[in-house]
Amino acid sequence: MILSHPIDYSPQLHNGTILILTSSYPKTQGEPSGIFLHYLAKELRAAGWDVIVQAPNFPGGTKCEVFDGIKVRRFNYFFPPWQQLCYGSGMLPNLRKSPWLWVQVPFLLGSMFLHAIKLMRTEKIDLINAHWILPQGMVARMVQWLCDIPVVLTVHGGDVFAFEGTVGRMLKRLALRNVSACTANSSFTQQAIQSHNRRSNVRVIPMGVDVDYFHSHSSDQDLRQQLRIEGEMILFVGRLVEKKGVHHLFHAMPSVIRSFPRAVLVIIGDGTQRQELEDLAQRLGIASSLRFLGRISNADLPRYYATADLFVAPSVVDSVGDTEGLGIVFLEAAASEVAMIGSSVGGISDILVDQVTGIQIDPNKPAQLAEGIKRVLSDPQLREGLVRKARLHVVENFAWNHIASRFTALFREVISSRQPNSGT
Repeated sequence: MILSHPIDYSPQLHNGTILILTSSYPKTQGEPSGIFLHYLAKELRAAGWDVIVQAPNFPGGTKCEVFDGIKVRRFNYFFPPWQQLCYGSGMLPNLRKSPWLWVQVPFLLGSMFLHAIKLMRTEKIDLINAHWILPQGMVARMVQWLCDIPVVLTVHGGDVFAFEGTVGRMLKRLALRNVSACTANSSFTQQAIQSHNRRSNVRVIPMGVDVDYFHSHSSDQDLRQQLRIEGEMILFVGRLVEKKGVHHLFHAMPSVIRSFPRAVLVIIGDGTQRQELEDLAQRLGIASSLRFLGRISNADLPRYYATADLFVAPSVVDSVGDTEGLGIVFLEAAASEVAMIGSSVGGISDILVDQVTGIQIDPNKPAQLAEGIKRVLSDPQLREGLVRKARLHVVENFAWNHIASRFTALFREVISSRQPNSGT
């Protein structure tokens, strides 16, 4: 991971040891899988915590490694070459594309639990921070019951929006019951959690963004030449899955290209819908105005944001109810001072305030999306006003040092509440 500024790791303060349970974490330095958790772990370490991350392994993965001072412990849950449930497009899209992967689910749960118990016995863990209700929340509750360890459950959105059947809702209620504390990444996610457990005292603590790393100073005009862009650069960043709504953006592009013939849409990311989207681009006659870049290193990402004229992410609620819990890409775009267009689904509105920090559209109306894109591209003063307010909004509310301070305060509160009074 390349940092824009160094983090002081000097152990001036030791708060305790946190075990982060997750199903997604960068496979290598700079790889984007669960990258926001790596940012959080680094900031927590800078705040005086020892951090251990437990995550599933992947084909060719290493079981024990250290990233930026963070201990990463990966566990095998199936025959190593066939471990395909996690990573890539994400667990839910992977299951939809390859239903046979359901066979691996019980093995994932069992292995996650056993390895967490092993870490509890070999490390002095003060608190578990489980990310996503299912499956990490369920596993953390089992470990909590067996080891009497405080658990802070952090919910990201997709884990509470999906699995709305009888069994799914029951499992989510069980995971939420009696946790030491629960955090949501947005006000929308907070409301969704409380619909499952009205007694839940859910605090909104979002994921953050490195406002020095993602900055307009990263603009690179040579990038336009490399991508053969002579006109306007429109950017999308995200997994190519249904909830990202990329097909709506493609349907809007013919109208945009008629008004801006040299405009190019750059697509960063990969996923289960990539081939489908490439075929759609051919049918719509816009393939020459697109650049599919696939996954890129997180170290390269800031210059794409900062060089773009416009960032567009028309997210939707997908066929199983999953949607954006927050929208980290909007934080990155806002910090990079690139104008934003997006929908109002899920927790995006916590970042994208219509006509203030960006433009909200109905992704199901390609004509409206196209008009929004054309309006922003043709009005430099509008773009300047939007990006200035958006940058200020994320610096004040989503900078990682602020987010880590809020998590630190919560973790200290949870740990101290379990300790006997030192008074009389």
